[in-house]
Amino acid sequence: MTTQLTDPEILAPFLVDEAGFRGHAEGLVRTGDLAEIAAVLQAASAAGTPVTFSARRTSLTGSAVPEGGLIVALPEDSSPDLVVIDRAAGRAVAPARVLISDVELAAEAAGLFFPPDPTSRKTASIGGAVACNASGARSFRYGPTGAWVEGLTVCLASGEVLTLQRGDHPPIDGFFHLGDRRIPCPPARRTDLKNSLGYQVSPETPDLIDLFIGSEGTLGYIHDVTLRLLPRQEIFAALVFWDALTPALDFVESLQHGSTRPAGLDPMSVEWFDQASLALAAARHPRLGVPATAVAALFVEQRHEKGEEDAVAMAWYEALLAAGAPDDEAALRIARNRKDIETFRDFRHAVPEAINALARSRGLRKLGTDLAYPAGWLHRMVAGYTEAVAASGLEAAAFGHIGDNHLHLNLLPRDAAEAVAGKALYRALALQCAAVGGAISGEHGIGKSKRDLLAEVTPAAVLAGMHAIKAVLDPQGILGRGNLFP
Repeated sequence: MTTQLTDPEILAPFLVDEAGFRGHAEGLVRTGDLAEIAAVLQAASAAGTPVTFSARRTSLTGSAVPEGGLIVALPEDSSPDLVVIDRAAGRAVAPARVLISDVELAAEAAGLFFPPDPTSRKTASIGGAVACNASGARSFRYGPTGAWVEGLTVCLASGEVLTLQRGDHPPIDGFFHLGDRRIPCPPARRTDLKNSLGYQVSPETPDLIDLFIGSEGTLGYIHDVTLRLLPRQEIFAALVFWDALTPALDFVESLQHGSTRPAGLDPMSVEWFDQASLALAAARHPRLGVPATAVAALFVEQRHEKGEEDAVAMAWYEALLAAGAPDDEAALRIARNRKDIETFRDFRHAVPEAINALARSRGLRKLGTDLAYPAGWLHRMVAGYTEAVAASGLEAAAFGHIGDNHLHLNLLPRDAAEAVAGKALYRALALQCAAVGGAISGEHGIGKSKRDLLAEVTPAAVLAGMHAIKAVLDPQGILGRGNLFP
């Protein structure tokens, strides 16, 4: 029998996430045992007690922070040894609590490759990545985590355990069938726009399993995950510091479309750092030496077969010079080995780490946008952000997945008045993005912080469909209460 803990000091660490979102709860149980979790959920459903699952709380939307009720605190141990690799099938089975980076290491040891690469791969669990359908730098080429999920073990609010494999439960006449239950099939995920907007299904192979990918803990507890892997290849990487903004953006735009992409270039990562981001990252990695004239930087990666190193490097070098990148080793840096690649990646990941640390030092939540714009909006997106920040007088830094028209603009208030102004600007930017066909969440999900925006910009019929799905799988509404829906 699991013991419920109520000591405020025990509860405290579970009431705040990486972004500083805070919640409250009445109790906590510690368990990772599936049978115990099923019993907890069964009892909670009978009593109408809200349940929030918590592991590492790397969410940026409050999705892992409870709004009352019970916390189920999952174990936080992790190791590549916990991941079972089937090399012949190109599959990995991992407990949901395992770090994404340990999935990557286990795959690599078997000569395989797990593509999505969320920024928080060294701190976030694979179950959390599935729950919010996380993506990352390499999603430019390979899509979000959900695109690689082949199987899930899920425990429903009733305590019923489902073992799901992709292809076993396709929709029939617009419904998924689970015993005598009919679950409405939601719309297919858009392929022309990066987004993480609640319940959606794969456009190619819609399946019941898709409901739990990106459901943010509102439909069931994910216990383990089966992932599809690729054969391991070599990786080219370059970090390019630009001394002019327009040619850098023009080059990114050329990479976005196969018809305009320079020959030999097939990037899996196209990442951006504005000048403010470079300053923050440089402070954490001073030995990297950011050029004083840099106004922006671009980080790119491409997989290739062994023996193609020189050809791929030359293709990128020539394309970058033709685009106006500085012909200077200090500004145009091409990785020569694995250590260089990891240095570039650490530099890229240092940006959000520095931003989060700065916000925490001020005792204020950062306001990080997760907006994704439609095709053709690259230049207008960057110009719009620049103008909005200048007009507001707020401190800000923009970085991220520019190849997908998905930059994270981080507003960094210095006091309470600026926090209020930042929230107003955040809302205005989100509504503007949605109005032109963009997404208010490209990858972080909705959680609690964007649920009101979701209700405001989503067609009523789509919201009604989401409520109908929730009503079938969690009729008492106990799971992830406050996520997606008020």
